[in-house]
Amino acid sequence: MIPGPSDSAKDSNLASSSAPETTKYTFVDQTPNPSALLHRRISDRQQRHVIRSHVMQRVRHKELAQGNKRTPGRVTSKRSSPGKSQNGSNESGSPVKIEPVTPTIPGVVRIQPKQQNSTAISKRTSATGRSHPGISLSLAPSSNHEFDPFHTLPSSNVPHQSSESLLGYCFDVMLPLTFAVEYKQPSERLARQAMVLHSKINSPATFLGFMATVAAHRAILYSRHGDLRPSAQNHDDLITDPDYKRVKHEAIVAVRKSIDRQEPPSQYTVDACFGLIGTAAVVGNFEEATIHLRGIADIMSRVGASPESMLWLPITNVKISVAMLSRPILPLPWQREPIPIDIRQRIAPEPGSEMASMGLKFQQLEELSDSLQNLLINGQDVCNLCQVNAANARGLSPRENAILRQKATEFEYDLVAYPYETFAFSHDRNGEPMIPPLERIVRLAALGLMQFAPHMVIPSTGIGRALTQHQKRATEAWLYAKQGQCGVAELRAILWSLFVFVHRANKQPEEEYFMNLLVQMSGDLLSLPWPEVEKILNGYLYIPMLQAAVWQSIWLEVVARSEAIESSVLNIDRRGETQQRFHQV
Repeated sequence: MIPGPSDSAKDSNLASSSAPETTKYTFVDQTPNPSALLHRRISDRQQRHVIRSHVMQRVRHKELAQGNKRTPGRVTSKRSSPGKSQNGSNESGSPVKIEPVTPTIPGVVRIQPKQQNSTAISKRTSATGRSHPGISLSLAPSSNHEFDPFHTLPSSNVPHQSSESLLGYCFDVMLPLTFAVEYKQPSERLARQAMVLHSKINSPATFLGFMATVAAHRAILYSRHGDLRPSAQNHDDLITDPDYKRVKHEAIVAVRKSIDRQEPPSQYTVDACFGLIGTAAVVGNFEEATIHLRGIADIMSRVGASPESMLWLPITNVKISVAMLSRPILPLPWQREPIPIDIRQRIAPEPGSEMASMGLKFQQLEELSDSLQNLLINGQDVCNLCQVNAANARGLSPRENAILRQKATEFEYDLVAYPYETFAFSHDRNGEPMIPPLERIVRLAALGLMQFAPHMVIPSTGIGRALTQHQKRATEAWLYAKQGQCGVAELRAILWSLFVFVHRANKQPEEEYFMNLLVQMSGDLLSLPWPEVEKILNGYLYIPMLQAAVWQSIWLEVVARSEAIESSVLNIDRRGETQQRFHQV
């Protein structure tokens, strides 16, 4: 609403008279003369600032979607006099200091220039990988912009500052980090942001459930938690972020209120429960997530689910199954279709290139089942799509993004489901398939690779910690079964798997275990430079644009550790020879 007199017919007279003592308001839809609103001015400076910021943020979003980029700060006219402040003045004539700010577009990651004197790959690590030279997740300051300046979102008892902080983290960090492939396209980015706000504003339970997921993600990224590896403990107690505890409580209260009303189940019920599912999956309360999944499976069979939920639910369903290494609870909600020929031709590697050899080395592993061999071929399509997206500045088209999202979800779904659907394996007393050691490792390595792209899972989340535990147990089982006796082809596949495991265990307790094992098993490869090692890794599943820098830093560390061990052994030998000569004398 806009302040002004209630009768628009008196505009000309009131313009010259003094302002009334009591401020009245006119709703735009109620004024008999809408054109008169153009001549009115909001006298409250703070109101003008909030509305201007809100409007300009939408303008910047629209310009970015059209491929235009606004120049940072306010553009000052060259005709202004030297004595006049470049910051300008307000409409009433009194000077107001307006600091130039860099417009912040939610979801845009600022790219920092590389240092020119850098001669080696940075050893600094981040939550998203081992090294990311020149890329920072920190964004330009958002000035006084607010996502909800008029308090329209159903945040219940959550303080406005906490709600704004979580929304900012959601759009600036969580969504770009989790959906990095889709966020290269401005239209895809804005569509997902709009989906978040428009779908979550419908009910407090839906909004607060999603905010609880955001709070859990933020607490984990900022290390406000204990070790979230699988345990009997409630992982909510391991999160130390007060915003998480507050929002999670409000979300549960809101869901209970909606259930207590005894209203018939609807799509909003699915959306509300999904927030609790996502939160439980992030922190690692998988039993809780499973209970909610089974509950909404029955509701969805009767009322269906909203299009927004269908973007999130299949991914979450698969990630929970990956963490538990169990049969997926929900089926895929779409009919499988092959990749169109035109897209397959576009993403296909150039003949004779290193990428063209992807997956060929799996064919040398006769111990792998036919089911896994066929699935690994499907994994090549996912890797090729991710590689094309990373190599292309504009990323994938919306159609290609949708195909990648579906194919990646199908690939993970099949990797966790196929042991239950094939007769190639025997089963234990609990009905769980008994998978051979080598197949177990290759399967877990392929699942680990899918936690990098297209949907990023932080290693320290409950899902990441659970998968790393599975990978370590599989590695120990393989070592026990083989007792150091294996062929060259099998050893090379294990080395590729260890690269994935080290990458996935970044800054986790198991990282040192996998790194030491990689040093021990590198053998004759230690004398090879990284490009030669990379050619070997290209024979499996590999995305150079996303993994080359990180895996090269892993290899350099492996070589350095090996050289340090050799140097230590030589020093011990020399010391022994010296002592032997001394005793002879």
